[in-house]
Amino acid sequence: MVFNVDSNTFCFTLFFSGFSFPLSFCVRMRYWNFFVKGVLSMSNKKRVLASQDILRYGRSEDPFDHMPSLEEWLLYFLEHFVRLSAKPNTYASFRSYICSHICPLLGDYPLNDITESILQAYVNIKYERGRLDGRGGLGVKTLKEHIMVLKLSFKRAIQLGIVSYDPCRCVEYPREVKKEVRVLNVQEQKRLTTAITPVYKENSMVPVLVAIHAGLRIGEVSALRIEDICLSKRQIQVDESLNRVMTYKEDGTVCCPLIYQSTKSSRVRKVPMNEELYKALKTYLDTMPRERREDPKAPLFHTRNGNVMEPRRISYHMHRLLRKLDIHDIHFHSLRHTFATRALEAGIPIKYCSTMLGHASTGITENLYANASEEQLRKEIKKLDISYIPVSAACRIVQ
Repeated sequence: MVFNVDSNTFCFTLFFSGFSFPLSFCVRMRYWNFFVKGVLSMSNKKRVLASQDILRYGRSEDPFDHMPSLEEWLLYFLEHFVRLSAKPNTYASFRSYICSHICPLLGDYPLNDITESILQAYVNIKYERGRLDGRGGLGVKTLKEHIMVLKLSFKRAIQLGIVSYDPCRCVEYPREVKKEVRVLNVQEQKRLTTAITPVYKENSMVPVLVAIHAGLRIGEVSALRIEDICLSKRQIQVDESLNRVMTYKEDGTVCCPLIYQSTKSSRVRKVPMNEELYKALKTYLDTMPRERREDPKAPLFHTRNGNVMEPRRISYHMHRLLRKLDIHDIHFHSLRHTFATRALEAGIPIKYCSTMLGHASTGITENLYANASEEQLRKEIKKLDISYIPVSAACRIVQ
């Protein structure tokens, strides 16, 4: 390699073995200086950016120069860890727990002064009179979520060396009384499904049929698009959920925009259609205007102005129909419970029920739907009726 440098131009010649002629290049000095200085200073720039990132995001080992109060630490944990990794609705829930419940009672305590007895007193007080509207106490499930937020924050504080132990380990909860899940009985289900005409229209009630026959959550039903319905395979692809999520702006104001996000289990699942749902969706799509049906990204269910039919509108129209049918104490999520109940009554293994429902594990399905329905109990008790026992079996019992 031969170099020739003047004030304006940098020239160099390369000699390669196997070539009978050299290759010469000329580069203007200002471009060469820019290239060389950029390469040589890149490592230094990386170090500067890394230190800036540490200062900005607070990932240093000691983010505080003093022992923070619980409120200081929780707000820091919320903004620098939860916001970066959690879903928007999870962040909103955490912020609500912290700002509306935990900090008003415990926020002034230094972080290292929080003990098991303090957290136990918090749980007991909130269980008795913790509701913000003054109508009694919080449920055990909600209290467990509060302590879970604290536990996650203390885990991070231990990792950063701010505190040395987790006071959430020994918290005891009041005995939880499980509420019985209200589902449609067979007669109510027939009345409801018969009252719905699956012909295409705005503000359709077909979402109710999807929930009863496929077990989708209301946000999953609302998020369905034309492309998610595969009539040839008789299945529904569920990969999104549409919900209003409480969002905090930089100025502190709160808004609740509609947000598409992943499903609760963050998994894509394909739910098969039974014959009744297949016929309903086929009729709905066949009667849909052609220009809309040919847009795969268009919402499957929409309002009169063409916007997506959001969850609260679906729920509103469903409750209007239920009042006409004189069916009470049913929410949209009750339709999902109804689907699971009918599936288990039909003998479908709980593993497959869990997959169709989109549960993270079969344990969740068992906890929710382990109790048999009244119809199932009546069916089973008949097995003890002597008139139903075969004569040969009855003789063996007598002997």
